[in-house]
Amino acid sequence: MSEILCQWLNQEVKVSQTVSPKSFAKAFSSGYLIGEVLHKFELQDDFSKFTESRVSSSKLNNFSRLEPTLHLLGVQFDQNVAHNIITEKPGAATKLLYQLYTVLQKKRKSGLTGLEMQTMQPLTNIRLQNMKSEAFRDQRLSRRRQNEIMAKIQAAIIQIPKPASNRTLKALEAQKMMKKKKEAEEAYREEQLINRLMRQSQQERRIAVQLMHVRHEKEVLWQNRIFREKQYEERRLKDFQDALDREAALAKLAKIDFEEQALREKEVHEQIAVERAQARYQKHYSMCAEILDQILDLSTKVADYRMLTNNLIPHKLMRDWKELFFNGKPIYDQASIKHLSAKPSVEQLIELEKRDFLDSNDYDDYKNMVGEWALPEEMVDSLPPSNNCILGHVIRRLVEKSLPPQVESAEPELPSFAIKGCLLGKTFSGKTTAVKFLQKDFPIQILSIDTLVQEAIQAFHDNEKITEALPIQKEPEEKASLVLQEKAKESQDLQNVFSAAPFPLETLTETEDKTMLSAETNKTPKSEEVKSSDSFSELTVRAQLGAKSEQLLKKGKSISDMLLVSIMVNAINQIALDQGWVLDGFPMTLNQAKLLEEALTGYDRNLIELEEKKKQISTLAVDPTASKEVPPPPSAFDFVMLLDISDNSSLDRMNDIMAEALSSETPREDINQRVAANQDMDEDQNLRDQIHHRIVGFLDNWPLLEQWYTEPENILIKINAEVDKESLCQKVKEMFMTEIMKKENKVKKKLEEKEAEKKEVSLTEPSSPAAPPPPPPEPEREKEIHPQQERSKTPAKGKPPSESPHGKQESSQEGKGKKGEASLKRKGSKGKSAGGKVPVKKSPAESTNTSPTPVGPPPPKPGSEEWVYVDEPIAEEIPSFLVPYWELIESSYIDSIKKVLRHLREDQHTVLAYLYDIRTGFQQFLRRPDHKQNFVSQWQTDFNSLPDDLWDDEETKAELHQRLNDLRDRLWDICDAQKEEAEQERLDIINESWLQDSMGITMNHFFSLMQAELNRFQDTKRLLQDYYRGMECKIPTDDNKKFTRVPLVQLCTKDVLECQLRIPLVPRISISLDLAMSKSKSRALLKDKIDYTLENVELNFEADEKLVIDTWQQASSAISHMVTAEIHQRLMEEEKENQSADAKDKSPQMSANKKVKNEPPKKKKEDKKAKGKSPPTAEASPVILTVEEMAEMEKRNKLRLKIKEEHLAALQFEEIATQFRLELIKTKALAFLEELVLKAVDVYKLMEKWLGERYLKEMASVEKLTEVARYHIETSTKIQNELYLNQEDFFINGDVKVFPDPPPPIRPPPVEKEENGTLTIEQLDNLREQFLEIAPKGRDPSDAVNRVTEKQKRPQKLDHYLPERNNQFLKIWLKKYPWLVYDEILNLMFCDLCRKHGVKSRGNQVSFFYGTDNFRTEFLHAHHLSEAHARASLMEATSGSPVNRATTELMVRTVSKVTLGRVENLFRSCHAIAKTGRPLKDFIWMCKLDDMKGVDIGPVFRTNKSARTFTYFIAEVERKNLRDKLVKSKFFSIISDGITNNSAKEAELVYVQFAHAGRVHCQVVGVQTVEKRDPLAIKNAIEKTLERNLQLRLSNQDWTKKLVGFGSGGAPGSERESNGVALILREIQPCVLTVYCFAHHLELSYKAVFQSIPLYNNVRDLLYSLYHFYHNSPPHKISLITAFKDLRLRPVMPSQVGGRRWLQGLQAALQNFLKGYPAIVQQLNSPMLQANERGSDTSHQKAKELLELLLQADIVKFIHFLVDVISVLSILSRVNQNRNSSIADIFATLQSTLEILRMYQTRPGPKERRVDSVTHFHGKCLRGKGNISDVRNTVLTHLIKRLRGCFRDAGQDVVKATMIGSFKLWPTKINQELGEKEVSILIAHYEPVLEAANVKIDEVDTEWSMLKLEIYARFQNIRELTWDVVNSVYLPKYPNILTLVDLVLTLPASSAEAERGFSQMKRTKSQMHAKIKADSMTDLLIIQLNSPDINNFDPRKAIHLWNTRTPSSTGDTRPNSDCSSNPESHYESD
Repeated sequence: MSEILCQWLNQEVKVSQTVSPKSFAKAFSSGYLIGEVLHKFELQDDFSKFTESRVSSSKLNNFSRLEPTLHLLGVQFDQNVAHNIITEKPGAATKLLYQLYTVLQKKRKSGLTGLEMQTMQPLTNIRLQNMKSEAFRDQRLSRRRQNEIMAKIQAAIIQIPKPASNRTLKALEAQKMMKKKKEAEEAYREEQLINRLMRQSQQERRIAVQLMHVRHEKEVLWQNRIFREKQYEERRLKDFQDALDREAALAKLAKIDFEEQALREKEVHEQIAVERAQARYQKHYSMCAEILDQILDLSTKVADYRMLTNNLIPHKLMRDWKELFFNGKPIYDQASIKHLSAKPSVEQLIELEKRDFLDSNDYDDYKNMVGEWALPEEMVDSLPPSNNCILGHVIRRLVEKSLPPQVESAEPELPSFAIKGCLLGKTFSGKTTAVKFLQKDFPIQILSIDTLVQEAIQAFHDNEKITEALPIQKEPEEKASLVLQEKAKESQDLQNVFSAAPFPLETLTETEDKTMLSAETNKTPKSEEVKSSDSFSELTVRAQLGAKSEQLLKKGKSISDMLLVSIMVNAINQIALDQGWVLDGFPMTLNQAKLLEEALTGYDRNLIELEEKKKQISTLAVDPTASKEVPPPPSAFDFVMLLDISDNSSLDRMNDIMAEALSSETPREDINQRVAANQDMDEDQNLRDQIHHRIVGFLDNWPLLEQWYTEPENILIKINAEVDKESLCQKVKEMFMTEIMKKENKVKKKLEEKEAEKKEVSLTEPSSPAAPPPPPPEPEREKEIHPQQERSKTPAKGKPPSESPHGKQESSQEGKGKKGEASLKRKGSKGKSAGGKVPVKKSPAESTNTSPTPVGPPPPKPGSEEWVYVDEPIAEEIPSFLVPYWELIESSYIDSIKKVLRHLREDQHTVLAYLYDIRTGFQQFLRRPDHKQNFVSQWQTDFNSLPDDLWDDEETKAELHQRLNDLRDRLWDICDAQKEEAEQERLDIINESWLQDSMGITMNHFFSLMQAELNRFQDTKRLLQDYYRGMECKIPTDDNKKFTRVPLVQLCTKDVLECQLRIPLVPRISISLDLAMSKSKSRALLKDKIDYTLENVELNFEADEKLVIDTWQQASSAISHMVTAEIHQRLMEEEKENQSADAKDKSPQMSANKKVKNEPPKKKKEDKKAKGKSPPTAEASPVILTVEEMAEMEKRNKLRLKIKEEHLAALQFEEIATQFRLELIKTKALAFLEELVLKAVDVYKLMEKWLGERYLKEMASVEKLTEVARYHIETSTKIQNELYLNQEDFFINGDVKVFPDPPPPIRPPPVEKEENGTLTIEQLDNLREQFLEIAPKGRDPSDAVNRVTEKQKRPQKLDHYLPERNNQFLKIWLKKYPWLVYDEILNLMFCDLCRKHGVKSRGNQVSFFYGTDNFRTEFLHAHHLSEAHARASLMEATSGSPVNRATTELMVRTVSKVTLGRVENLFRSCHAIAKTGRPLKDFIWMCKLDDMKGVDIGPVFRTNKSARTFTYFIAEVERKNLRDKLVKSKFFSIISDGITNNSAKEAELVYVQFAHAGRVHCQVVGVQTVEKRDPLAIKNAIEKTLERNLQLRLSNQDWTKKLVGFGSGGAPGSERESNGVALILREIQPCVLTVYCFAHHLELSYKAVFQSIPLYNNVRDLLYSLYHFYHNSPPHKISLITAFKDLRLRPVMPSQVGGRRWLQGLQAALQNFLKGYPAIVQQLNSPMLQANERGSDTSHQKAKELLELLLQADIVKFIHFLVDVISVLSILSRVNQNRNSSIADIFATLQSTLEILRMYQTRPGPKERRVDSVTHFHGKCLRGKGNISDVRNTVLTHLIKRLRGCFRDAGQDVVKATMIGSFKLWPTKINQELGEKEVSILIAHYEPVLEAANVKIDEVDTEWSMLKLEIYARFQNIRELTWDVVNSVYLPKYPNILTLVDLVLTLPASSAEAERGFSQMKRTKSQMHAKIKADSMTDLLIIQLNSPDINNFDPRKAIHLWNTRTPSSTGDTRPNSDCSSNPESHYESD
């Protein structure tokens, strides 16, 4: 009881102090917890005055306050009870709490408060209390009066002094006298008093009477008033009770309506969930279907092209198909895009996308030189050109100049520690509760969008202006200025808010642009509108946003996301920077999240992603210095918490809240409370109506939000919100604290990084070189640019000299480029005409190199990382022109490349299709019809029409041969003509212009690629020229030269004027056939013998190859010339500038400038170089230059040299890259052309091969026809079947005959001849007629004659029925019967085989063993078919054969082999019958079936007796094998189990189990009947079975030493006998380990525990009744299925309890019951069932009873508890029934089971936990208390006690030690101490057995340690290892420990195998339909369980055993007299 009370107090009431049964009395001794319990039930209002102290005063205070409350509840409580509780008397507190528990449960059900209980007490109790109080009051008044009277009396008494004692007589007399005198005085005084009273007047009496009358009237009035008040009180109580009843009825109706509404909402929600699941399924299905279609398309496409390409699909095609497949694009063409309309169709758009996709892939391969454009072998050594960094820098600078600068959002210098986050989740997930809890503990601001919108609207209504938002200052002087400052600040903040956001206030919505105020303000005049607009602008931002929101809401529209985000951002901006904030349930959609992040951070993630994608787009030149990675934008939140909750939980919480609202309504509410309650109810109703939409909206939006908050940076935190309020708040608090720590660490890390950067800057600044002197004044643009250049130079100079590998690679390439430049200069100089010589001059940069180089690092190369680019200012017009020009260059280049690659790709498809067409067309041409068959048919007709008399004439034959020769020649002529036509067709195909046209088109495509590269180079050259000339402030030159054009191949032979062509054309040189024949040498393209038809193809290919090379050289030289010309132009310009500079430099004051001292030598050199080039210019007048001018000039010269160097480097880099790409195009073009020619040549050669093979086949078919015809000519026979010659095939058509068959000859009439005195049929007919004539007529035989006894029916000697003796022996019999021998001397014939093997015939047959002289055929035939002769033949067949044999003996051997085959078939049939459990009488009809199928089984051994004999010998072979295995094994165990058969006889089934080399064997030995059921009889039966079947005697010491275990069944009543047998076996072998059947123990334990539980019997009866209720009534079953469908559940019908597998059956029945519970209850409770059952009272009553049971709480909870228990027991049973489970596995599983059951004692299981404290199950209200704690404790206690005794007789230590034999129990990682203790225990227990097995016990421990280490080192997965594998590896190495493992494996785990044997025995008996003896049943069981299956059975061993153990007679073959005395004794009926 105390446990129940503790559970109630701790879990339901949840008192502040945890109460346990041990501390129960102490916890309640102070009375504080009792008051807390009453306070929680709203019965103790003064609980705040209770104290928890254990001081006596506190206890007295607490209990005094408890007394009236307990009396009100009717709980017995007085001073004694309080004393017992305070003194902690045992049981006092428990008794009081139990009374309180029952009263409070009743109060909870009635739902009454303390006041209502007080008012509803019975009237009698009130009266009794009132009477008691009145009596107490009267008593108290009477006591007070009595006390007053006593006081007055005491006061009136006169104190008389006590006289002195006088002992004398006088004194005594005097006292007496005084006493009498006093008495007289008193009497007198009383008499006077009476007289005085009697003298009262009559007036006083009348007044007294009137006073008495008035008092009486008052008393009557008072009584009447009391009576009336009592009536009023009763009326009020009655009215109050009626009101309570009405309220209760209304509350009940409201509760019912609420529950129905909740059910409807759940149904709606389930329907929505189903629709969403269906939509999701349809989506996934469509996706899978689309993928499957694409897979099929890919497969069919591959199959098509395998046919087109002869299984040689090009790699490029397969790669394109894969790319299309992976990107979800169709592989087959959807529509044609050759002629596109203005509005293309969807299919055409798909085709365009697919084409663009393939074009992009091809272009990427071309650009990156991979795939088809990978470098060939000859170009692998040369490195591909890298990126042109100079050109990339130029392009980037131009683009930056042309585009406006982008203002990047600056991050704050000092990051804030404030936390920012939001809480998201479904409705009722606990967001608001959690954030309120956080707000209590942390200084954060909570922002709810609903509250903010309401505040904004209220601010608008309150007309909140900017001035009102300012704080009020005390000083009136400063008020105005502060107001102005605040107003300006507010407006500035407003601008900042909306400037930071991506949307202004005016662009929120369209309706917001049109109207600003409500509809009423629109009707006002214009002046008022102006005023309103002015006043609106004066409003605060919040008020303006509230106005917008209200305006939308009034129009019935929802507030837009933009407006919501503006309200939220405005609220966030009002929060201090150092204060954190958390958003409650916002954002709700992805759009809101994007807008909020953009407004708070200033970043648009979509724009950033687009910019990154644009950067990833392939460009022709990239600036590596500008390719810095953009950091990801910061997130607006530090964390996002998701309170995850299921839909059903959300609905349940809503229902709970509404139910609580309903239950909390009190009838005595004032009007305001009722109005507020009605508003809350309206809000709840609105929420109930919107709950589904909110859930669906959250489910739709959450995947997008989840992806948004997890992809760039995972800030999402998921929390399971399906917990109680305190746990949820605690989890959220923990996560919040974690995020705060993360934020602090992140901010600290940023601050440390910034400090480190500042330190680095401070350290690098002093170390950096001094800044150059300030430049002279320049334009403003230069002033802005130079500081940036200086800043960019400093880090470059500060870099270490070490370079990356990439930088080294680039530098090496640039070095190569310079060499190429020098070579190109030489080429350019040579390429010039003779008239125009170009003097070679060094550039200024080169001239400077002649001066002595200073010691230091080499100067940086242009384009390297150290190179500082020239960024001189350029004119504004240049970027605006060059940037579009570069974009045009890129687009035209990319489009040209893509277009050419597309044509190449499409041409490849065309080539494959064309080659396939010509192959198939040529094959069809070869199969064209000929007329050879007509000539053959005509010749055959003429040949067959030859007269018969001329067939043998030689001249006729010669004529026929001549005709045949003519036919052959004519057919050959046809073949030759066909061959010539085919050769001409092939030649025509070869001479077609297709190949030349295809090669020309292909070359044009590659020339177009060269032209694109050339155009790119020319355009890039011009762009660089214009850019650098612009930096030099020079005017761009007009390049009047036309662009170089690459000539194309002229495909058309028509003459075209040059003026009509924009592109030059080159005519093709086609080689004629005569010229090809004249060529003697050719390229080794055709590697076979020379084919002059293909020589033309090869020569054309050589010409095309030469044309490609020439075109490439032309393009390459053009590029070289352009570079040379550019360099030459640069030199000319420099020379002109130098000449002008020389004129300026000639001045008399040259020596004044120190910096110009080194210039004269250079000038002289330049003058020398310039001689003879051009006439000198006119000398200018000398100008005197200042030092500053000279420095400026020097600087300009250096800048000019640097610009030149950078320009030429960029140009040379482009030249190298273009030359490399041109060479790659040339190489690929040659390879492509060669591949195309090879494909065509292969097809041409294949055509030639087909032609030759066909010609040879046709000639061979004609030869075959000739041979067939010559044969028929020579044999003079007609050719009846048609000779068929078609194409190259020849055959004789057997289905067509050219002339009919001749009619068959007439059959002669049968004539029977008389032979050897045998009568003919005619003679027999005559004899019959004569007998009929002689026989008497008209008389019936007597009954005595008709009666024939059994003895007369038996056959007599054969000689009595045989005809007369024949004394003549026929010699032909010796050939017909090879075994027959005739002795001429004795005149006897006998059987050689029977005499040789000693086989004698039985019965009345003639004995061929001794011989006979009655020579008759019947005797020979009968002996040949006899069993004796068959057995003799079988012995002969199985005996050894000598080398030398006579012919007759060989014939005998052949006949014996046939007999052996027959017997093998018979043995196989017997084995199959016994193996399948069929009765042996089926052997006869099986033999007949073999006869019908044509199987040779012979005429003998076809009886039931033979079947039994064969069965015995088959089983004998298996017994022999089993004995051999036992002899080899070192240990064995015995398993036995008992059974009672139909004849009430006890039988014992015996198995043996042994292990050899790690492999376990468990085989049946036999069945033996037991006379009586005692241990000695069972032991004798076991010994007899072993001795009879295996010749194994347990008394023998050799076998006794091997016995290690004994397993017995655990059937009811057999434990005592099993114990006795175990004791007897232990006497023989003390080491025997006894194991009883675990399955029986488990079943007995279960039944013993549960049968005494009434609740379990009720559950079992319920399951049984449900099963029969539905399975015996189809209407009920159909109705149940309909209920399942209505609930959208899968139908699960109640299943039956019981059967062989009782545990699995019970588990399935319970699971089906729980799955089908809602449908069963609904079906039993449905009005349809009640209507259908009105006619059947029994069924209706049964359904009602079942429904009552189903709704019982204890039934439902007990079933859940039962499922938990049975689930554990089923695992234990499953392990026990597994054949591979060892005793250690079962013991370990048992220990786990006991642990789980002990755990269930303390807390409920997983199933029971779901219904532990529920009152509804599947929406149905459960009845009853549902308290099953006592029952479950009883069950678990007894079950654990029973299961502990399963291994009671086996040693616990030994059983635990067997774990070494199970790898499943080994740890995954090695443990050095594993198994050491166990091995020692096993050795100590089985030491005698191990010594007898020759095990070295001293070495076992060492071998175990080593074997364990090697196993863990060698094998990875220990759990899947087996001991047979270990033995195969380590048996020679560790034999002792592996022998011990065999012993462990030999121990029996259970008697499950015996159970299987009994099951097989029962099936056999049921199929036999006969009583079978134990020996025969043993044979059948051995065959069924031990023998191999039918496919692997070999009968030869059984046959050999049958032959060797068969005596000379054909009697029974049982080895002993008991078995052989009566062979049919094994079966009482056959």
